[in-house]
Amino acid sequence: MQEKERVSEQNPEEGGDRKKPPARRFRKKVLDTRTVDINFLKPEELERFISRTGKILPRRMTGATARIQRKISREIKRARQINLLPFLKK
Repeated sequence: MQEKERVSEQNPEEGGDRKKPPARRFRKKVLDTRTVDINFLKPEELERFISRTGKILPRRMTGATARIQRKISREIKRARQINLLPFLKK
């Protein structure tokens, strides 16, 4: 009976074509971005939005809105230009 069940799961004609639910993406809430004052002169706050390798974290990991994420990226790039943040972390 078990072999028959396996066959029906593999054969779509017998109604065994079941799709897996979509995998949930990893979401990491760094901090509440609505209340924080994002400024390039405060590199300790901007470091929360940078990965261990030095990349800017995406929205799905920071939990920021698109508008706030653009501001975060802009301020990180400004801080890098005046040498408050490193371009790379090794």
